[in-house]
Amino acid sequence: MIKISQENHPYSLGTRLLRKGRKGFSLIELLAVMTIIAVLLSLASVGISNIGKGQGVTAGLAMGEGLMGQARALALNNNARARLIIHSDLNDNDPEERERYRRMMMVVYKEVDEEGNEEEEWVRASSPTFLPKDVYFSPEKSPADLRSGGTLPQDQHQLSSEASDVHQCFYYEFNGQGIISTPGAGFVLTSGARPSNAEQPVEGKSKDIGGFAILKNGGTTLIRDINRLDTGGSR
Repeated sequence: MIKISQENHPYSLGTRLLRKGRKGFSLIELLAVMTIIAVLLSLASVGISNIGKGQGVTAGLAMGEGLMGQARALALNNNARARLIIHSDLNDNDPEERERYRRMMMVVYKEVDEEGNEEEEWVRASSPTFLPKDVYFSPEKSPADLRSGGTLPQDQHQLSSEASDVHQCFYYEFNGQGIISTPGAGFVLTSGARPSNAEQPVEGKSKDIGGFAILKNGGTTLIRDINRLDTGGSR
């Protein structure tokens, strides 16, 4: 029986060179790629040509689930808090802020120091993600708990590299063990045209609404009782 040593193994030199010549990808880069892939797959299953024809909410929910998973993965990896944030500052006088309102989502997380304590600043994990055209997050139909009600928490977050770009955002937060701070919370989207300075879009005759509930461990379950959602009730 021929025994090949580690030094003489035909792949050992290439492996050593690969390790020396390449540092690999960071976790954040991998998570960003995974999120993009998840969104693309979801769009493909819905049919890109159908976006804006009653399928925008379906695509938006897939985006939300992907970002929710990214936030939880960052929390577990860093053993520190991470959030999915959603822009909630109404300012239609600024065209950019009008586009952001209840449509812009982003994952932020806390870094830890050498002693394992959370740093003060929130770090943006990636570029912002926007819901499909005319699709909006609905905090009115997204209680902190679908059974008992309550309002989702909000906080100020810096949304770009500009220090002045700080806005109020709704958020879903995971701790270092991957547990959400609001188990049973809803994530609900609606579709329609939003008049200037109106908080909610005007829904058409065929109402396009959908959502999911977030379980304690970060899993999600589709909300199927759309009629109760439409009245702001629990599922």
